[in-house]
Amino acid sequence: MSKLEERETVAIRKSTVKTMVNDADKLKQRSYYLTDKLQKAITIKTAESDLDKSGVVREALKLYLVDILKKL
Repeated sequence: MSKLEERETVAIRKSTVKTMVNDADKLKQRSYYLTDKLQKAITIKTAESDLDKSGVVREALKLYLVDILKKL
């Protein structure tokens, strides 16, 4: 694969993620601190699924906070 093809592939991947985030339900950017183990686990889960890292974290939080989310 040529350098140009590699850059185009990366650009397509980036624009796809941006579109997924922009189309989602009113997402807000936040920053949180994670341990190295959590970051590694998120990276592995991302590779195993069709979600990006933010999607993996959102799904994990939904499962953890299900009782509170039901009340909202």
